[in-house]
Amino acid sequence: MKEVHFDKWVLNVKTEKTEALYESHNDVCLCLSCKNFRKASLLLNEEVMNFSDKLGLDLHKPTVLNAFPVEGEQVMYSGHYTIYGEIIEGEIDAWDVIVGDHCLSLVEEDGNEPAISLTEPHFQIGFEVVLQWLLPESMELMKK
Repeated sequence: MKEVHFDKWVLNVKTEKTEALYESHNDVCLCLSCKNFRKASLLLNEEVMNFSDKLGLDLHKPTVLNAFPVEGEQVMYSGHYTIYGEIIEGEIDAWDVIVGDHCLSLVEEDGNEPAISLTEPHFQIGFEVVLQWLLPESMELMKK
């Protein structure tokens, strides 16, 4: 485990195990909002990429992902990532860390993780971010 510091958080992270978790997660949703999330995630700034690298995350494969159209050709995405390790310092559900355009929160595990069964200590980081609609298909199709 390695100790990682982000703003008010101190985390003990098993980066290699977390990376392996995301590499083994091959089922990706093919709906338009999820496709757009993956495409828009390719354009994230260096600060967000460094954050994900330190934790062993694959930003394209959140454990849970929700999408909500907002004004203009934009979508607000929310969800969370699962990370092997433990929280040393940090308030749960505080939305107190900003990395790039991502608002982040440590999330208390609710046991409703789809298709993931972990036996080792782990935690979740929730996120909210507004990303541009980049697909050639109309955003209106996402609402159906």
